[in-house]
Amino acid sequence: MAAGKGTRLKSKRPKVLHEVGGRPLLAHVIAAAAKVVSPDRIFVLIGHEAERVREAVGASGVQFILQAEQKGTGHAIQCGREPLSKYRNLLVLSGDVPLIRPETIVRIRDLHLKQRAAMTILTG
Repeated sequence: MAAGKGTRLKSKRPKVLHEVGGRPLLAHVIAAAAKVVSPDRIFVLIGHEAERVREAVGASGVQFILQAEQKGTGHAIQCGREPLSKYRNLLVLSGDVPLIRPETIVRIRDLHLKQRAAMTILTG
């Protein structure tokens, strides 16, 4: 998810485009996910400053879903309903969590599948 405004930062730059280690926060999340699944199976939900976000990470090979109006996380997931309908399971990652590790993604995925859970939430 990378559609929010990040208003608490009081910045004109979208929160997911702030940099850590010379790369946007979102680029770190995509890189971790791309070690688990092919980039063409990664969907980035964009909204606020959508074109800037698309331009910043488009070369990674991910796909984009537009949330034209930012009405919260639940609404964001609803915006992805149609393009994601062919997938049986969905892992939602926040685009502003650059320290997510591929190992963590694999572990939460595997736990979810093993438990045949309806939903699994990772907290920290």
